Amino acid sequence: MDGNALLTDLKADATIGHYFTGATDAPTAAAAMADMKSGSTDAEALAKVVAKHLSTTKYSTVVNNKESDEITVDADGYYFVKDVTDSLSDGDTYSRFMLEVAGGDVDIEAKDTTTISNKHVKETNDSVKDTIEEQAGWRNVGDYDMGDMVPFQLTGQVAADYGYYDSYYFAFEDTYDKNQLGEATDVKVFVKGTQLTEAQLKAAGYKLTQNEGSFTVELNDLKKVVGDDGAQLVHAGDVISVEYKAKLLTGANIGSAGNVNTSHVTFSNNPNNKDSKGKTPDHTVKVFTYQLVVNKVNEAQIPLKGADFTLYKLDNTDGTYKKVPIKVDGVDLKTMSEDGATFTFKGLDEGVYKLEETTTPKGYNTISPIEFSIISATNDDAGTLVSINGSTESTSKGKAEFSADADTGIVSTTIQNKSGSVLPSTGGMGTTVLYVGGAALVVVAVIGLAKRRAARSDA
Repeated sequence: MDGNALLTDLKADATIGHYFTGATDAPTAAAAMADMKSGSTDAEALAKVVAKHLSTTKYSTVVNNKESDEITVDADGYYFVKDVTDSLSDGDTYSRFMLEVAGGDVDIEAKDTTTISNKHVKETNDSVKDTIEEQAGWRNVGDYDMGDMVPFQLTGQVAADYGYYDSYYFAFEDTYDKNQLGEATDVKVFVKGTQLTEAQLKAAGYKLTQNEGSFTVELNDLKKVVGDDGAQLVHAGDVISVEYKAKLLTGANIGSAGNVNTSHVTFSNNPNNKDSKGKTPDHTVKVFTYQLVVNKVNEAQIPLKGADFTLYKLDNTDGTYKKVPIKVDGVDLKTMSEDGATFTFKGLDEGVYKLEETTTPKGYNTISPIEFSIISATNDDAGTLVSINGSTESTSKGKAEFSADADTGIVSTTIQNKSGSVLPSTGGMGTTVLYVGGAALVVVAVIGLAKRRAARSDA
């Protein structure tokens, strides 16, 4: 290294410059360091200054990846210990520079730590309140209707060596298929569960960047975020989180393939170099959606055209059935086959539904409304869809059998229409009309009989 340049910078340093006021060469500079204690603030400041002047020449390198090892030196003196550049795994941080006085055996503990991150999706059920999945909170999987705004959460934990940094960069990077999920909306940032204010976000250098199929939430310096008391708000080990919503689009996969959303955190990983960044391993979540297929047949199980159906979904906020949207973003979610006998309702969530026949083929009877559930089973740890099924509600007037396939996400049923007409039930309006009609015929018959008798009398 250039000794003269190093001595100049040592004298100019605000923290330790006073030690070197009278130093003129290497021996006098070494003597000035005599009172510095290993691990002290002064020793850390000294290490940072020395690091700027290191050459590429290495005295010794430990490369065997052991948790501990020995470096043997030839003589007493000051030795500078640092991590090998590009030696870290995802999520790890470099140790701060270590400047130790070697006079006999010295134990040196590296201060490198790990930053972790995660991603979750929240499950909701439009038909049933407080399901087990909802009570579980943030999960790895969820199922939604196409057109729903899906809630996501990104989390990252600040490294244990946070205190060694002068500034601390922290950014969430999220990727998705632009045909499956929309842009991030309603983006909020939290520290230990408390949402940051606009002023705090501004102080942190908050920036949201939206790209096709990805977005980034950047916090340029967490060290500048302060609380109401003016003290730093973020500390080592704190969890930083981002919550946002994204629409499930009509291009979403249906069935077990799911719709994958991936994220990781990019963060300051070297207290000795503010420009050095690391990243955590990727974490993914999946959002599932399904479809209902209704096959219309006659008594002979031959496809029957001329019908139409309306699908409703139970709303748990008021206990009523609401029409399921048949078009989202200009795309038809309800389709009919060319022969007019098969109806498909695409992009459905788990929930309770009602199927009504709103148009009946001529010469056939209208079916009673069928209330049924679409039920899914997922493995949250594995992030997989295990099974789906359809089941008629016990209170349903109409009945139907369902089959399902998790891979395709299809729940299907066959609806049979019977030909002929069904008389109104006893006591209904139709019965009253029949009674009135029958009474009129009796009156007419009596009048006719009376006239015939009168005619006979006149004869």
